[in-house]
Amino acid sequence: MALKKKLVSALMAVTLCFATGCSSTGKEEDGKVSLRYSIWDTGHKEAIETLIQDYEKENPNVDINLEIYSWADYWTKLETAAAGDSAPDIFWITSGYFRQYANADKLVDLEPYIKESSMDMNNYLPRLVNMYNYKNIQYAIPTFWDVGVVLVNEELIKEHGLEMPPKDWTWEEMLAWAEDAKTKLPEGVSPITSPLNSDLQVGFHNAIASSGTQMISEDGKTALIDTPEAKDGIKKFFELGQSDLHTSPNETIEVGAGPLFRSSKAAAVETISCYLLIYNDEEQSDVAGKFAVYPFPKMSEVDKSKSVISGLGNAIASNSEHKEEAWDFINYMSSEEAMRKYTEIALVPQAHKNVQADYPKVVKEKIGLDVSVIPELAKNAVPIPSTVNTMAWERVIFDTLDEHMQGKITFDEAIKKMQDGVQEVLDKENK
Repeated sequence: MALKKKLVSALMAVTLCFATGCSSTGKEEDGKVSLRYSIWDTGHKEAIETLIQDYEKENPNVDINLEIYSWADYWTKLETAAAGDSAPDIFWITSGYFRQYANADKLVDLEPYIKESSMDMNNYLPRLVNMYNYKNIQYAIPTFWDVGVVLVNEELIKEHGLEMPPKDWTWEEMLAWAEDAKTKLPEGVSPITSPLNSDLQVGFHNAIASSGTQMISEDGKTALIDTPEAKDGIKKFFELGQSDLHTSPNETIEVGAGPLFRSSKAAAVETISCYLLIYNDEEQSDVAGKFAVYPFPKMSEVDKSKSVISGLGNAIASNSEHKEEAWDFINYMSSEEAMRKYTEIALVPQAHKNVQADYPKVVKEKIGLDVSVIPELAKNAVPIPSTVNTMAWERVIFDTLDEHMQGKITFDEAIKKMQDGVQEVLDKENK
């Protein structure tokens, strides 16, 4: 989801501001309302600053100050600021953290504002809308989103006489392609790589979604990890990760799947669509302009390729002194016009239904990359699982998968341990 780039020292001053609440909400001497808006990705900076300028021209009584942090710093400082009632007026939230903040009354109930402004929530992708609805209350408006994809190095394929895989492929077709690639690629280059257990969205969650099920029941009360479908998807994913078709687990963990693909050490990589611009950045990637975007392969007899969908939401802090102004800005950012401009500048998909076709069009025009499969994946995607204590059950999964990959427990033991551990977290939540 986010590009998670490390930011330079120029952000140190604003980091202090986040933690302490300096420049806190209020009216300046000239009577203007000052709002703080916090995000974590510099790749969105130009788009958001452009929209802020457009908004301030129409609303000269409001100053919106954009604050940008690294991914790691963002959540640490937001937690501290929210606990001290000094969180930014407006901030990005993900589904993984959303329910935790909503449950702690740190987010504004947006239902009255939605009703008063006649915002039609049917204008947005429903899976993203529901991602930020807790106990039938909307606490954030969705903006940028991403899905699971596989990138294939076209130049490497052509160079070594390989065929490009079928576009709407199955897991078995991907394995067959990888088997063929193994016989033709040079030593030191693997057919495929993936983050294994360093990013649950890329592998674990996508494997379950691709198998036609989900990890947690829709009511958030039951873990479904040990169901036949989920178990089969997880097993296939990790069997590939531990096979000779995949970069070795040690190399994958030490170097990272992204760097391995970007340096042409793997012919394909399982990843998330939000990383595409990094892969296509000539300064960071040897494969820029040389790869094709594929859907995550089908692991079962489902009609279409499936992936989890995740994204960001714009939320208002409950401690904001200017909730009306904060909502007015979010309302503007959520308009079709603003989301269209955002897509054109940042080259990322936005949540408004009417701008879905803009994303592949502008990406193709500006950087020559065919991403037409991504909006199609969104139509059939499964929301990334999220509960109040997402971080607690994620830790159970990470730790258990580590044990399995180190050979300390069998696959069946890992499934049982994850099922029991996640269920325990859910039971505590639902008491």
